[in-house]
Amino acid sequence: MRRGVVGSIGMANLIAGTLACSFILGGQAFGQDTIKIALIDAEGKTVKESLKGKLELDHGYVKGDRIVISGDDWLDSMELVVKVDEHYAETILYAPKKTVPDRPKIEFPIPLWLEGWHNDISPYPPKAFKGKKHIITARPATRKEINAYRNLALNPMDHRGISTYFPHATSNSEWGDAALYAARNAIDGFVEATGDHHTWPRQSWGPYRPADHPDPQLMVEFGRPVEIDKLVVVVRHNDNQSNHWKDVTVEFSDGSTVEINPKYSGDRQEFPIKKRVVTGMRFCDLGAEVAGGYAAFIEVEAWGKPAE
Repeated sequence: MRRGVVGSIGMANLIAGTLACSFILGGQAFGQDTIKIALIDAEGKTVKESLKGKLELDHGYVKGDRIVISGDDWLDSMELVVKVDEHYAETILYAPKKTVPDRPKIEFPIPLWLEGWHNDISPYPPKAFKGKKHIITARPATRKEINAYRNLALNPMDHRGISTYFPHATSNSEWGDAALYAARNAIDGFVEATGDHHTWPRQSWGPYRPADHPDPQLMVEFGRPVEIDKLVVVVRHNDNQSNHWKDVTVEFSDGSTVEINPKYSGDRQEFPIKKRVVTGMRFCDLGAEVAGGYAAFIEVEAWGKPAE
């Protein structure tokens, strides 16, 4: 058992998280007109932007395009309800300010140009980001929405690499650098587990060859302190590769750990835990039913609400 390894998860995020309500106390209103939505091209030029909380595009995305949603520079952080594509549901995202003169922002690269193995298979809905008509919306989350008991790990808009918003999933091991098995798939909200795992909607986090990389880990950062009391996992359920992780250690940013023992099932499996305030968690010490065989998480969830 490795103790304390999650201490590196987001100390800066913990500091930023303590500022999360400063925009409410500062005497300025955080409203729809404080949010800018822009389409930025590969050269950093603005293709189109809006200050109305909705950006409508008559534009087919090209390689290098990214959506940037930003707040006023007086905001220390922002919690937004975002819909980045008509084939996605609205999602609550948390974005802290990274540097003092900067603005809190959500930068989402359009994921149509995949790299790595199986780059012809996408973990995204088949029609997402396609065509020449797109509508992106963003609005401040209500206090009721923010404080609701919910899955705080959910983020269909998560992407690989450094992220400006949370929740965010990373891993030290992804199969062949394929998007189909990337860490972000484990928090994207799609929980179909049984059947062919080589296509959407059964994308998963699948680590590299166990024999070559025997210590795979999946990390989830929340970006600020949250209070959680339940974990949920969905393991890949496939008759051709029926192996699964039956022994899992979940280590939290406060140094505490819990052991969970998923069964081979395509269902959501709930694991109530002692309530704790954390900024991140790590799934590690993964023990498979068949040692050295392939196993994967379809989804991991952390239920609770932002800490007071």
